[in-house]
Amino acid sequence: MTSIFRGMLRHLLYILLLSGMLAEARAQDRILEGYIQQGLKNNQGIRQQGFLLEKSMYALKEAKTFFLPEVNFNGSYLDSRGGRKISIPIGDLLNPVYSSLNQLTNSSAFPQVENVNQTFNPNNYYDAKFRTSLPLYNAEITYNTRIRKEQINFQQAEADVYRRELVKEIKFAYYAYMQSREAISILESAVSLARENLRFNQVLVKNDKAIRTVVSRSENELIGLEARLEDAKNQSVNAAGYFNFLLNTPLDSRIEGQAATQLAPEPDTAATGKREELVKLESLLKINTLSGQLAKASSLPKLSTFMDLGTQGDFIKFNNDTRYYLFGVTLDWRVFAANRVQYKTKQAAMDRNATSAQLSQVEQQLALQSQTASNKLKSAVTIYRAATSQTALSKQYYEDQQKLYREGQLLYIELLDAQNRLINDQLQQSISYLNVQTRTAELERAKASYVFSN
Repeated sequence: MTSIFRGMLRHLLYILLLSGMLAEARAQDRILEGYIQQGLKNNQGIRQQGFLLEKSMYALKEAKTFFLPEVNFNGSYLDSRGGRKISIPIGDLLNPVYSSLNQLTNSSAFPQVENVNQTFNPNNYYDAKFRTSLPLYNAEITYNTRIRKEQINFQQAEADVYRRELVKEIKFAYYAYMQSREAISILESAVSLARENLRFNQVLVKNDKAIRTVVSRSENELIGLEARLEDAKNQSVNAAGYFNFLLNTPLDSRIEGQAATQLAPEPDTAATGKREELVKLESLLKINTLSGQLAKASSLPKLSTFMDLGTQGDFIKFNNDTRYYLFGVTLDWRVFAANRVQYKTKQAAMDRNATSAQLSQVEQQLALQSQTASNKLKSAVTIYRAATSQTALSKQYYEDQQKLYREGQLLYIELLDAQNRLINDQLQQSISYLNVQTRTAELERAKASYVFSN
């Protein structure tokens, strides 16, 4: 009965411990998710992608305006002297008739007129008008608008690729920073142990239980560990700087979170999403197809209309006689261009074929990348479990060796060997756990399984 109770109590303690570890891991995940959202909002690269996407949207709006009427104001004033002239013999034509009329009426009601020499260039002449033009049929405008619309999808996919890559980099940087802090913690513990060993050896030497060399060896060991600790701190500062750089915050900003309890990795069951790289290439394929249709459309006729509302006459003279309107319809149709359209169509077809081949190749590359990432994660998990087992063994071995040394049954160099093995194994376990975390993020990137909140 007592053994059953102890078993139940042990099982309950295990559940409580596991629950605490899971809660700690979830807390770290929440902190990391908050940093990811901050990075997606503030990262300079994301902002650049946003500007490019906004530019594409404005390009589409610009393309749509070609379907609407366009109004332009044109004004000109001309003044000239000399130049080519045309002679109009109006005097020679009218003066005989006027003379006869004066004789018949016995008056001078019909005066003589001079011949006129009129220049071709206008003199003291202005023309101001509003021209309203509207395309009635232009297939190029239609296809150009469709291309602009597809370019938005292309740019959106480009931005999504960058966002997904940024999520991976933020996770990498965060895990690396957490690992650097854990390395500092391990080395700080090692320095404490080395100081305790130094103090213990000094007592032994003082009591003539050991020779002076043991103290010198302890001092050198302590100096070496302090140097490694200082190097780990510098690496931690660099890791924090890179992480803050991704978040577009000051490089020395404090990073929340602490090294979470290492949990055994769970099998990856996330659903595979569609890679944005494929979406981008599919969009590019559509653009190439539309470009070919645009090239063909250049050989089609273009029909448009216009209306001018203006005034023309002598300078600063404006009345009913100077006002005018002019309405017209224009048809533009290129009949012969030496196969230029066919060549442009062929070029677009070659671009489409090249993109199609690239799409097929990238599909295979991404499938290979996903498979490779999955296998790397499996290897990382195996290495981590081996490192965990090795660390537990080294820890037990060091504790045993320490007891023997304190009882005077072990040489100090053997204790140092056990201590160094324990430190290295602890660091290796920390690094292997970091490797598991980064491989998990890598597989998540390869499968495009991270779900964006917006």
